[in-house]
Amino acid sequence: MKIFKEKKIILIWDFDGPIGQINSSYPYNFSFENFEEEINNVHYILKKLEEYNIKSCFAITGFSAEEGKYPYVFPELINEISLAGHEIASHSWRHEWTPIFLKKQIEKSLIRSKKSLEKAIHNKQNVIGFVPPHNRPMTWLRKGAFSIGDRGIFPFFKMGDNNNLINVLIETNYKWVRISYQNIFQKFNLLKKNCTGKVYKYNKILILENHYTGFDDKVINHILNTNFPTYTISAHPLMISFLNKTESKENFENFLKKLTQSDQEIQFVLPSSLI
Repeated sequence: MKIFKEKKIILIWDFDGPIGQINSSYPYNFSFENFEEEINNVHYILKKLEEYNIKSCFAITGFSAEEGKYPYVFPELINEISLAGHEIASHSWRHEWTPIFLKKQIEKSLIRSKKSLEKAIHNKQNVIGFVPPHNRPMTWLRKGAFSIGDRGIFPFFKMGDNNNLINVLIETNYKWVRISYQNIFQKFNLLKKNCTGKVYKYNKILILENHYTGFDDKVINHILNTNFPTYTISAHPLMISFLNKTESKENFENFLKKLTQSDQEIQFVLPSSLI
């Protein structure tokens, strides 16, 4: 077995913004207070990452970068994140559920979000990464993966297959994408799954597999006790406010402390650095 002397951690935040919270919640879960709570948590995350000298990626809805009223939009904060050295990626324009949309609708979302985000950060970095909203295992027939619980089941919905999404990303000048999927062997527990996924090149685009959300002991032990070159971790800024979630503030602080103080060579890297 190949031994990797250095382990690379890719930490990606799904920063939904109000538009994302609205489009991913049921009406009875709506709370205006959560808008500012999420933004306050981002400020906390930025301070904590600075304390540990760690760079991460913030995947942000493009609508949040538009002109308008705070806290519904916040282009200044997006620019602040970029100035701190973190990578900005697209989380779509308004947190669309991509499998049920037409190709031309997804193209518009990708182009508009990229343009809005790059304008907010004054074109200091190109937005080349995409993190699909509602991250969950999706159909990818070429990888032997399928989803029968999706609202947009392939082949009835063409964009329900990851391969078609990847083709659109290439056409709109994206270079990497975070994807979650399970092939048939993993789905029926016939093959053990690496919970943080692999990173590899596929059809001109970098694939970041991600099957785990949060910072609890399970993922900490996985990183420290396995030997992979990369580990992709995802989380949501809003969720660090909830004690009973794997993404809680307590778990996040413990995650940073244990990994940075371990005797292993662990480096936090940006997705774009792996291209």
